[in-house]
Amino acid sequence: PISQVRPGFHTLPSVPCCHSLVTVMPRFATACATAAAACYAAGAATQAFLMPGAGSQRTPAHLGTTAAGAAPFAGATEAPGWGVAAAGLCLGAHAGLAMAMRARTARKAEEKAAPVKKYVESVADARLFETVYLQYTSEYLKGPLYWHEDKLQGALPDYPGEPMIKNGKQTSNVLGNLKSFSSNELAFLAMLFFGIGLYGNLQFLFYDPQWAKVDAGGYFNASYIIESLLLPISFFMHIACYIQRQNGK
Repeated sequence: PISQVRPGFHTLPSVPCCHSLVTVMPRFATACATAAAACYAAGAATQAFLMPGAGSQRTPAHLGTTAAGAAPFAGATEAPGWGVAAAGLCLGAHAGLAMAMRARTARKAEEKAAPVKKYVESVADARLFETVYLQYTSEYLKGPLYWHEDKLQGALPDYPGEPMIKNGKQTSNVLGNLKSFSSNELAFLAMLFFGIGLYGNLQFLFYDPQWAKVDAGGYFNASYIIESLLLPISFFMHIACYIQRQNGK
């Protein structure tokens, strides 16, 4: 609807954007006027504080005022200057407190509006906790404050910090010096030793019989014997490969 206006004035249809602009303009003008008044008061207070005798210096010399008559005016000029300074400080303090309270209220509202996320343990966090817990318990078991019959000489099945079985599953510590090898490396060694060992056994027994050569007065071929010993070693390499595969290595 069109608002009522004075007779003789033309009326224009109301536009939403113009209506909001008209609503905001008085507030903006009031804010600008208040800021200008505060700046003027602060400037006057600063001048009165830094140069209290500036008012008396501006008085022209040709007016012929005496020193006795100028003294009351100088005192009257300085007194309002201190009052304006105090008023400016009070106004600034109240404005600062109001802005601080508003910012605090807005921050509390944002904190209440933000949803609280529930913590979900990730795989990295679980692994970190397991590592730290294992290190702590290992050092504790090594110390003298924990006594157990398994710590007696010759009775402990494994070293503290290097468990053989964890969570019902054999760890890499079972392999001894091979615990630093990956499952792929152990699989390669298992196949290599199996091939070499099978070759040595076949050569020694069937393709180049060594017992017949010894019966004829000859000597064993030492390379066949060494190669044949790699066949049972390949079996243990296969077991080590399986253990490393179960431990994800």
